[in-house]
Amino acid sequence: MTTCDRGFTLLELIISLTIIAIIVVIISAALRIGTRAWEKGEKDIESNQRQRIVLDLMKRQLASALRERSGDKKKPTFRLKGDDKSLSFLSSLALVPNNTFGTVHVRYRVGRDDKNHERLSFHEENIVLIKDADKGEPDEDAFYELISGMRDISFGYLKQHPEGPEWQDVWDPESDKGVPLAISVSFEKYPGSPSIRVLARIQQDTLSDTR
Repeated sequence: MTTCDRGFTLLELIISLTIIAIIVVIISAALRIGTRAWEKGEKDIESNQRQRIVLDLMKRQLASALRERSGDKKKPTFRLKGDDKSLSFLSSLALVPNNTFGTVHVRYRVGRDDKNHERLSFHEENIVLIKDADKGEPDEDAFYELISGMRDISFGYLKQHPEGPEWQDVWDPESDKGVPLAISVSFEKYPGSPSIRVLARIQQDTLSDTR
């Protein structure tokens, strides 16, 4: 028999199948990596879009903060109060669809998720339904999660001093009169990452609610 008439030997066939199997494994792995990268990209885009919407709504609500409720002695009085991890205030802008009328009392707070990352959540309640301003924190289930997966989330308050405006970490209504000139919310996703900062300037000429 000539060489052309011999066909493939068993060893040649095994080598050929092995090469084909290796190529299939490489292609499958590349497809898996590409699929995961695409899914991650879609997830990041969706997350970024959600964050932009949330941050825009937060900025609008913070900018509409009111000094306090006044004009009705039978109703509880609320004043803006906060530190670097929590904030409570009155707002004329409601984010919860059910709160479509009047002024709302808003609470923002920073907590931890299951992965020990910081998350921002909020609670909102119409003041006509509140009988006691000092009734304490609402239940955990009453808070809505806004943003999660952050390394650090913090609030800041801009106060007018004789020497000029200065940022501070705490706003205490007992010592800090009225409302801040502006409120900032800073987000840091991981160490060394660019910080995202939302700055809401509060209108100083519409600070009280007499409804």
